[in-house]
Parts: sequence; C-alpha cells; structure tokens
Amino acid sequence: MKRIPVWAMALIIFQLPVDAQQLEEILQAHFKAAAQEKMEKIKTMITHGTNRYAMGGIESAFTIYQARPDKIRIESFFQGSGVIQTYNGQSGYMVAPSMGVKEPKLMTNNELKSILSQADFENPLWNAAKKGDKLELLEPGPDDSDDHVQMTTSSGEVFHFFIDRESHLISSIRSTQVLRGASTEITTVLKEYKSVRGIPVAFQIQTRMNGETVTTISIEKVEFNKKIDSTLFEKPVTDLHMGPSGGE
Repeated sequence: MKRIPVWAMALIIFQLPVDAQQLEEILQAHFKAAAQEKMEKIKTMITHGTNRYAMGGIESAFTIYQARPDKIRIESFFQGSGVIQTYNGQSGYMVAPSMGVKEPKLMTNNELKSILSQADFENPLWNAAKKGDKLELLEPGPDDSDDHVQMTTSSGEVFHFFIDRESHLISSIRSTQVLRGASTEITTVLKEYKSVRGIPVAFQIQTRMNGETVTTISIEKVEFNKKIDSTLFEKPVTDLHMGPSGGE
C-alpha cells in the first residue's frame, strides 16, 4: 500500500480547518451584507414584477404574496388571461382557465415542489446545518471574482452558490436538473440589487439553461410586512383579476 509522506499528512490536516474557517468568514460576511438579522424580522413579502420569456418575446405581469413560515400565492397574467397558484402550508391549488383548468385543482407533486421552492424567502445558506444541508468551499469560478460555495441538501440535491467578493451578495446559483430526459444546467443570475428597508433585493433575475437565457424577471416593487389577508393562501376563486389582493 502506498504510504503518504509525513509532510503531506500534516498539510492535509492543516488545510481542513483553514478551509472551514475561510468558509465561515465568507458566510458571515454574506449574512451581514444580506442584512440577515433584519430579514428574520420580516413576516410577509409582496413582490410585483414582469417576467419576459426569450422565446416568443412574451411578457407576463405577476404578483407574489408570501407569509411565514411557507405560505405563498402567485398571480400571473398575460395576453388577457391568468394563472393563480396558492399554498396554505398544507395544500396547494392552481387555477388557469387558458390552460383548461377552469376550476381550482390540487397541485401535482412536481407543481407543488416548484411553488414551494419559491415559498421560502429565507436565505438558502442560512442555518444550512440545522436543515441537514452540507456546505463546502470550492475553487473560484472562471473569472475568479466570486467565492464558490457548494450546497448538498439533505435530499441529495446539489447547488452551487457564487458570492461576489466585493458586495458579499449572491451573484448566481447553478444546479443540474433532468428536464425531458436530458441533463440541463440551470443558472439563476441575480443583478441590480437595491435596498428595501435596509435589505438588499435583486431587482433583475435571469434564468439560463445550458448558457442560454430563457427568462428575465424585472422586479418593480417589493413590500415588507404589509398586512395580507390569510384567505389569499387558500383555495383560489375563479375570478382572476389584476390589482393588489392584500390590504393595509
């Protein structure tokens, strides 16, 4: 059996705590820049924006209502029609007349997984260990301007977070998923951070598949701790309309 030199073993032993310390420093700088302490005090969030699809040049306006711990309602409208998705913490519903879903129906597992991925407005890197997720510091990206943190979730999914060294905010998130039987690299690029009540929010979000931009989200307004009627997260009504559903 090939033996490892004593000096090499010492280097390995020394490198492990150094990497762990460096990762912790990167995370603490990120949480401070992201105003994590302020974000923990946010109970509700309402986001207004527009989603532009690269294919066909279609645009859809949307409003997302969120409340802790994981309640969410997504209203999206385009070409005179709309879709409403809701989750009340236990059950998820969808109504989409233009897609033939004229009455609210329970979501499938995949549909529910998709909406739940948007329901948590907590920082994905925050309390990773408590959630059973593993974080590792990897080599920087090609341009060497971001720190590269890999997250392996408790369910085995792998996500790559790139944290800008100057702003200490997340610049992009990359993962690989199987879509229509093919392995697809999905990258979410976060741009144009603006302060909302002292909390930085990305006002432009691009989604790329295998390097090609497929959607660009432009945020118009974000409201924190605005009162939201709890019935909005329940089974939706079929009367789809534009305009705010929440109240002061």
